[in-house]
Amino acid sequence: MADRYRLYRHPNGIYYHRVKVPAEIRSFYGKQIEQRSLRTRDLRTALRLLSAVIVEVDHAFALIRAKHFNQLVDATSGWRRNPTIPVSSEMMLRARDEFRCLLQSKEDDERALALRAFGSGGAQREEIIDTLFVEHRQRLEHRLASVERAYAVRDLSRWQRAYDHFDLADADPTAAIRMLYDCERTMITAWLREFSGPCSGMSLRQSSSDVRSSKAPEATARETELPLLSVIAVECFESLAKSKGWSAKTQSTRANQIKQVIAICGDKPLNQYVQSDIRLLKSTLFALPPQAHGRSELKGLSKLEVAARAKLNGLSKGLSVESVRQVMTSINLVFGWARAECDINLKNIVQPMIPRLGSTGDRRDKRHGFSIHELQKLFHSPVFTGVKSEREWFVKGNVPMQATGRFWVPFLSLYAGTRLMETVQLLRDDVRSEDGIWFLDINADDTDGGFESKTLKTIFAARKIPIHAKLIELGFVEFVQSVRPGHRLFPDIDIGPASQRHRHASKLFNRLLSMAGIKAQKKVWHSLRHSFEQACRDSRVDSAIMDQLQGHSQKGMRGVYGDREGYPLNVLQDGVNSIRYDGLDLSRIRAFSPGNPR
Repeated sequence: MADRYRLYRHPNGIYYHRVKVPAEIRSFYGKQIEQRSLRTRDLRTALRLLSAVIVEVDHAFALIRAKHFNQLVDATSGWRRNPTIPVSSEMMLRARDEFRCLLQSKEDDERALALRAFGSGGAQREEIIDTLFVEHRQRLEHRLASVERAYAVRDLSRWQRAYDHFDLADADPTAAIRMLYDCERTMITAWLREFSGPCSGMSLRQSSSDVRSSKAPEATARETELPLLSVIAVECFESLAKSKGWSAKTQSTRANQIKQVIAICGDKPLNQYVQSDIRLLKSTLFALPPQAHGRSELKGLSKLEVAARAKLNGLSKGLSVESVRQVMTSINLVFGWARAECDINLKNIVQPMIPRLGSTGDRRDKRHGFSIHELQKLFHSPVFTGVKSEREWFVKGNVPMQATGRFWVPFLSLYAGTRLMETVQLLRDDVRSEDGIWFLDINADDTDGGFESKTLKTIFAARKIPIHAKLIELGFVEFVQSVRPGHRLFPDIDIGPASQRHRHASKLFNRLLSMAGIKAQKKVWHSLRHSFEQACRDSRVDSAIMDQLQGHSQKGMRGVYGDREGYPLNVLQDGVNSIRYDGLDLSRIRAFSPGNPR
């Protein structure tokens, strides 16, 4: 079994992953052979486990190269000449053709060697051929990933040897190496397409040229049926936006995430992507520093180069699991939609590779609620006790802010659990009274269709929230009645364009948190909703009422049975008014005075 790619069967029957450590990094790695036990005597199990170990070992090699990049460059600097003669087209084409023939010959030898290991013999041989089919596809996927990773971290030794072999001494090394890399990557991608169909194993019985010529016309046609990712993604997201009720912001975010995928994997017909593309996408995203586009030292670099530079220089941690999930979910949506709408035979190679959130703990750990001490600091800020002027609202003074959104939005988030933009977009007519109960009507009823049109995060966000007794005590109802019908409650807070409606409000209120000294990595404006939820728990509010107040979908069978409208206002009011923030002193805050109506 030593003929199999990196698979070694010990005399005791145990299978191992076994590979020579690349010569240029052996002194740093500390050994010549990397051998790891797969802990099984079963061939099929070994093949299944082998893929993950290969990726792990190759990643270890890449880390060594990145860590010792400067020493490796110095060691190979002797081959870098200062050419005076540019690369001619004839020289480039000749070297490329010879390199292609060399690669093809080695690939043919790999396949022939695998077949000769088995002789002949009926059904059992057919089963082995199918196993070989899978193994060769995996081998090519790992090889493609290795080639792309080596080029990204500037491990150019494989192409340096070809550069010397084909006598390109008078050529520009950078251009020649790039040509050799492109040639190898293109050929591996073409070979992978031979193994993209059902596992018949027939391609292993033929030479690679025979395989290419014997592909069924309908299979070739199918490969060209699907449009480029950039094209099909637009159609996909337009369709999903209508069926799922996406906001313009969500649609724009998904489109930008597809642009990231294309920047890393290239823009190809959807059925021409292979697992190595998705593996490269995933590893690159995990290496990309957050907000990399804003760093001057990274400007002009591709995302692959940015990821390699980040690993080399230790710029920062890469993107979070959730950020990587979001990007990969976007292309997963495209694959799923295209399979349903365009080609039922399309295999979704993305979905199994999306990282799981479970590896980083509960999602609730991403944001923390505010403590009573932090809430006390927030509500003792000048905006609640008096400012110098509406323009200088971070400076203490005697000017009241009770007629502004900067005063009321934090209270509504704390005592009603509303999301930021749900609160900012409220109209005078969204605050009403039924049977003596004042409530907020959170809705997306259209106004003028412009920037200030209302939107909701999900269909469950439309709801009625009774106004807490504390807000009534502070004069919220009187404030609402001072606003002219049909107007926004909080016009002092701008609403951005459709794709960034929260832009102005987020900056404004996160600045408020910073000025209060309570802004932290896990303490952001959304933390007020976490505080509201924790207060509901502390006050023994029923979980179903909590979900309805916060605009969450009902969990389990609650979402199937019962009135679609949910709990009536009087029940919701009891839940809201039971909420307490023990220890929070608001006695210094004056109630709204109707003396200054708008």
